[in-house]
Amino acid sequence: MSDDIKAKAKKEERRIKGLLSGSGVSATKMKLLEPIILNTAWMKAKLDDARDAIKSSNIVITYDNGGGQKGLRENPLFKGYENLWRSYMAGMNRIMDSLPDEVVRQVEEEAEQPKTMLELIRNKHKREA
Repeated sequence: MSDDIKAKAKKEERRIKGLLSGSGVSATKMKLLEPIILNTAWMKAKLDDARDAIKSSNIVITYDNGGGQKGLRENPLFKGYENLWRSYMAGMNRIMDSLPDEVVRQVEEEAEQPKTMLELIRNKHKREA
């Protein structure tokens, strides 16, 4: 694993552990969640890396198998990304399920809050429409 991926994974691991411990998750539960946290953090780092690698790629690519067959097929980079994304979301769901209900509600409410003035204005226009 590259040093960049290791550093990103370690940062994500600290973030997840901080969220869990700051939310009152017991040390015993944290110990049980350790493999999920480590793998989810690694997947997050790999997803970030993969997104950078495929951002200029096409979703479909041409192929020529040398036997006279030519055509279009799904880009394997996107398929790999999609599979990793599903696994990451499964890990995050397990982690979120470990949080107390009030913390989950708070996180969801914060996610709904506008981050910029433009977002605030857009949300206001949506409510008025």
